[in-house]
Amino acid sequence: MVEEDHHSALSPRALTVWAKSVVDPEQPGVLRGWLPLHQHLDDSAAVANKLWKEWLPENVKKLIAAPFGGSYEVTQRLYTWIASTHDVGKASPAFAVQVPDLAETMQRSGFTMDFSLRGTDERRQARHELVSYLAMSERLCTTHNFEKNTAKGYASIIGTHHGNPLTRQGIDHVGLNARLFGRGAWDEVRQEFLRRAEQLHLEEGDLALFRETKLPQTVQVLLSGMVIVADWIASNEELFPYARPGESIEETTAERLEHAWQQLELPGPWRLSKPPMELTEHFSQRFSLPPQTTPRPLQTALYDAANSAPCAELFILEAPMGSGKTEAALAAAEVLAATTQAGGIFIALPTQATSDAMLARTYEWLKALPTSSTLFLGHGKSQLNAQYSGLLRDAYQRAAGIGSEPRSRKVTDDDVVAHQWLTGSKRGSLANVMVGTVDQGLFLALCSKHLMLRHLALAGKVVIIDEVHSYSAYMNVYLNQLLHWLGAYGVPVILLSATLPGAQREAMLRAYDDGRRRSQGSYSARRAERDAIRQSYNFLAEDIGYPVITHTRNGELPAIRKIDSDGRGINIDLERIADSSQAVAETLQEALVEGGCAVVIHNTVARVQETANYLQQHFGEDTEIIVAHSRFLSIDRSAKDALLLDKFGSQSRAKQRPHKAIVVASQVVEQSLDIDFDVMVSDLAPIDLIFQRAGRLHRHQRGLNQVERPQPLRKARLILTGVDWAATLPEPAKKYQKVYYLHILYRTLVVLDSLKTLTIPEDIPRLVQEVYGPDQLGAPAWQESMLEAERDYLREVKSKQEEARVFRLGDVPTEPASLADWNQRSIGDLKDTVKAQATVRDSSPTLEVLVLCRDDVGNLITPPWLAKHAAIPLPLNQAPPPWLSKIILSCSLTLPATMCFGNKIDQLIDELEKQTRIQLPEWQASRELRDELAIVLDSEHKVELLEYSLSYSPDRGLDVNNLD
Repeated sequence: MVEEDHHSALSPRALTVWAKSVVDPEQPGVLRGWLPLHQHLDDSAAVANKLWKEWLPENVKKLIAAPFGGSYEVTQRLYTWIASTHDVGKASPAFAVQVPDLAETMQRSGFTMDFSLRGTDERRQARHELVSYLAMSERLCTTHNFEKNTAKGYASIIGTHHGNPLTRQGIDHVGLNARLFGRGAWDEVRQEFLRRAEQLHLEEGDLALFRETKLPQTVQVLLSGMVIVADWIASNEELFPYARPGESIEETTAERLEHAWQQLELPGPWRLSKPPMELTEHFSQRFSLPPQTTPRPLQTALYDAANSAPCAELFILEAPMGSGKTEAALAAAEVLAATTQAGGIFIALPTQATSDAMLARTYEWLKALPTSSTLFLGHGKSQLNAQYSGLLRDAYQRAAGIGSEPRSRKVTDDDVVAHQWLTGSKRGSLANVMVGTVDQGLFLALCSKHLMLRHLALAGKVVIIDEVHSYSAYMNVYLNQLLHWLGAYGVPVILLSATLPGAQREAMLRAYDDGRRRSQGSYSARRAERDAIRQSYNFLAEDIGYPVITHTRNGELPAIRKIDSDGRGINIDLERIADSSQAVAETLQEALVEGGCAVVIHNTVARVQETANYLQQHFGEDTEIIVAHSRFLSIDRSAKDALLLDKFGSQSRAKQRPHKAIVVASQVVEQSLDIDFDVMVSDLAPIDLIFQRAGRLHRHQRGLNQVERPQPLRKARLILTGVDWAATLPEPAKKYQKVYYLHILYRTLVVLDSLKTLTIPEDIPRLVQEVYGPDQLGAPAWQESMLEAERDYLREVKSKQEEARVFRLGDVPTEPASLADWNQRSIGDLKDTVKAQATVRDSSPTLEVLVLCRDDVGNLITPPWLAKHAAIPLPLNQAPPPWLSKIILSCSLTLPATMCFGNKIDQLIDELEKQTRIQLPEWQASRELRDELAIVLDSEHKVELLEYSLSYSPDRGLDVNNLD
C-alpha cells in the first residue's frame, strides 16, 4: 500500500475528469471552481482512514472486521479502498455533460461527449453510483476472478453511497446503454481509477482475501453508511476547497485532510471503562443524589444483570410507575457501553414532550460521565427546545470562534456539546447521544433513503426504549424488526415498561435472538427446528412475576430475574360512577370537602372540554380548574406541563401545592410526567393504561401515612366512568370505542368487575396478563358480545400488521446477499417528518398548523396571550426575521382527526395553502416558514375553516364545532 498522492500515475486524459463544480452565484452559468475526480477520491479515502482511526466506535469495527478474522488492519484498508472508488462512475457521459465547460475540456482530451443528454430524464436516471457499481463488479469479476455474487456484495457498497436502493431496472437502464455508460476511453479511465485505488490502498493478498470472503449483508450496510459519511465530509467545499477553473489543486491530500479535520473538530466515540466505584457511590455521583442514598432493588438488579453480561444482550425491565427505571437504565447502559465498547447511547421516548423532558435529565447524567459527548435531540421540533437550541448556538459560535468558546479549545472529558455537523434528520443520529421519539429508532426498520446511516448510527450505541407497552400492534411490527436487526448487530438494548403484556415480551425477546442467530450463522435451515425454537420462548408470555427483569443469553433461552419488592406498594379503592359531567362533579364535591388535588382523565379532548366547563360552573371561583390535552399550541403545552409539575410534582419541585384544585386532562398526563394527585376520576381504558393512570395517584409519600394529604384522601381513590354500568355487559361509551379496541375494553371490564381495590404493584402482572392472555373471560351472558368484539379486534390487528409490513425492512438474510437485494420498497426520503411518522405509527391522520392572530385593527401579530413575545407585529412586505420565525414555529397546533379523515385532509390542506398564500405571501421568502401552513384567528381568537368553527383559549385549548 502506498501512502502518498499518485496524480502522476494517471493519464492526462484521466486528470481532466471532474467530480465537483460550483458556479458564481451572481453570474449563473459561469464556473467558479471545480474539483478533479482523482482529488475527490483521494480526499474521500483520507477521510475514511481518519474516521476509522478516530471516530468509528470499537464495537462497529469489531463487527466489520469479523469476516476477516478480526483484523482491523485489513478492514481499514477495505474501507479506505472502497471510499477511494465510490465515485468512479462520474467518469461517464451521463455525468460529465452536466457542466459544459468541464465536459468540453474532457472532450478535447479524447472522450466522446453527447451534449444532447443534458437536462434529460434519461440522463438523470443514469445515476453515477450505478456506473460505479457496474464498473467495480465488472473489474472484480474479469480482472480478479471474483465469483459474481461475491463481487456484487463489494460493488453494491459503492452503488448505494447516495442512499438509494439498487434496483435491477436502474442497473439495466445504465449498463445496457453505452450512450449513458460510456465505452472505449470511458472504460479505460475507469479502470485507471480502480487500478490506482488498489495500488494506493491495498496490500498484496488483500484482493485474494476479499475474493474468498463473502461479506454479510450487515457488514455491507455498515460499510455503505461509512462511505456516505466519508463522502459527505470530503464533498464539503469549506473543508476541501475546489480549484479555480483551469487550475489544479496545489496542496497534497495530507495537507487538505489536516486542514479539514481541524475545521471539523469531529469528536470521537465514547471510550468508557466499567465504573470502579461501589453502586451506592456510583448512583450518588451519576445522579446527584444525597450521599449514602441506597439504590432501589430494581436498580441494583438491572445493574448487576448488565455487569454480569459478557456481551450485548436485550434486557426488559418491568417495574411500577415512578420506581426509578430511568436511572436504572442509564446506569446499566454505562456498564454495557464499557463491556461492548459501544460509542454512545440512544434513548427513545413515546412523544416529543417526553423526549424534551428526558433531554434535561440525560444532559445532567452525561456531565457526570468520564467521557465527552455530542448530543442530538431527535424529533421534528427540536429547534424549539431551549436547552438544545442553546447547545446548538454554542456549537456555531465555537466553530466561528465567537465569544468565550474559541475554536482552538478542544472538547474535554466532561463536555456535553451539540456539534454543528451532527445535526439534522440524516446526520444527527450519528452523534454519541441521541434523545428522541421512538420513531427515530423505528425508522431503522422502514425502507427509505439513507437507511444505512440509521443502521450505522444505532449499531454503535446502547439503545434504551421507554414505555414499550404503549405502542400499538402496527408499531410493534416495526419495533420487533428494529430489535431483530439490533440483535444482528450485537447492540445492547434496554426496554422499560410498567405494564407489559406477556405476548409482547415474548415477541421482543424472540425477535432480538432471531436476528442474532441469523447473523451468527446458527439459524436453522429446517422448519421443524425453527418452530421448536420459537415454541421454546412461550414461557415468556406467562405471568413471570413482578417487578422482573428478563434478558437474552447468547446461545441460550432468555433468563428471568425476579426483583425484591422495595415496600412502596399502594392500595387504591376502586369505585364506579355514571358517565356524565354531573356525576363527576358530585363525586369530586364529596371527595374534596376538606380540599385536595384531583385529576379527571378522559379519553377524548371534546369530553375534557365538556367536563372542564361543567366543573367550572359547578365549583365556581374557589376551586382552580386546569385543563391539559393535545390541542394546545406547542408553547402553551410546554407551559402547561411546567405548571402541572410546579403544582402537583414531587416535594422538591412543587413547593406550593394547591389547597383545592382539579386537573381535567386527556391521555397527556398518562406517562412521563412526575405528578401526584389525591383522587382520580378516569374513563375506562385498557387495563395497562388504567395502571399507568393510577401511577399518578399517591405517587409520592406526603408525610408518614400520607398525613399531609386531606384526611378523607389519605387512602387513594380511583373512580371509573365512561361506561353504562346498567347494561347486561357493561358497555363502554361509543365515542371511546373509536379510541381503544372494544375487545380489550370488554376484557378490562371483566377483570375489574368484582374488584373493589387495586393493589400496586402486585395486581399489575396478573390483571394485564388476564386481559391480554388467551383464556376466555366473562359470564356466559357476555360471550356473544365479547366474541364479536374479539373477531373484529383480530381482523383489524391482522390488517394493521399486514399494512405495516409493506414498507418494513426484511429479515437479516441467512446467506450472504448484496445491497442490490435490500431496501427495495423504499418510500423515499424522510425529510417530511410527519409523513415518516405516519408510516411507522397507525394513529389517526392529523395536520399541524401555525397559529397567528389579528389585533383589533386587523394587524397580524403573534398570539397575545403568550408569556413571552406576545402580540409582536409581523413585518409587512418581507419575511419574518429568523428570531421571529422561531417564535411563530413554537405556536404550532395539531388539528384533530375529525377534520382530517379520508378526503377531508386533502380539502383541508388545499384550503390552508390558499389562505396561507393570501394572508402570508411573505413566507415564501422565508427558509423557516415557506412550507408551513397557518391559520389566523380574529381578535376574538376564532376562525372558520371549511365546515368548522374553531376557537382557541389559552386556558381550554382549541375548540372545534361544525357550522351546521
